[in-house]
Amino acid sequence: MSSKDLKSEVSANLAQARRNGEMAHKILTKFKEMDLPESLDDELSKLCTDLGDIWSTQLKFTELVGKLLEPEKDWNLIGDYLTDLKAHIDHMSWHAESVESPIMKIAEFAYSKDI
Repeated sequence: MSSKDLKSEVSANLAQARRNGEMAHKILTKFKEMDLPESLDDELSKLCTDLGDIWSTQLKFTELVGKLLEPEKDWNLIGDYLTDLKAHIDHMSWHAESVESPIMKIAEFAYSKDI
């Protein structure tokens, strides 16, 4: 990998991390503005991180599926796309499992406020 390619990849990774962080912050702000109690801060932290990462990963996943469907005939490239898709599926699966408890606790709180 050339120095230029490495710089481009690092820039892309930084941009993605920034988008993840921005989304996580938007989620945090939403719940804090709605007066979610501090007793749920640990759950909120996990919720923000997991949802931000799932959101970002699904964007990349959608892009990769689009590339996979292009009229490409190079099997090596197809293999790369499938491998990348698998990595994104694994990433989303990890966050989907991680977010289960926080999402349920905050949802239970939300429903309790409507009573």
